[in-house]
Amino acid sequence: MKNVIFILILCVFLTGCNNVVQADKENFNKEVGFIGESWSRTTEYDTETISFDEDGTFHYSCACGNPINNSDICDQYTYNVETKEIKLVCYEKVKNTTTLIKVIRFDNNILELDFDGEIRKFTKE
Repeated sequence: MKNVIFILILCVFLTGCNNVVQADKENFNKEVGFIGESWSRTTEYDTETISFDEDGTFHYSCACGNPINNSDICDQYTYNVETKEIKLVCYEKVKNTTTLIKVIRFDNNILELDFDGEIRKFTKE
């Protein structure tokens, strides 16, 4: 009888925890919904495309395929939800390479990022 009660309590506990985890996951996805999408912006010289993939990889290049801001040496990223900062993981240190990007604004269509004081506004592709 004690085993049955223990199993019932355990099932209720696990089900309740699953709902909490799911709710946190939904909030996280809502906060970082820019991840897993491709974003672009048109400059006076070219069109730039940036993406932060779900597997932690990062890509930033112009339409011609050349990397922007030495992004070819930074292929991974981490995102801090609390500070809204993207930290690029680079395998080499190069002068004038932006490794910390601040998320200024995000909605379903716009991603606005701060690259060392330069604000860049991207739209979803």
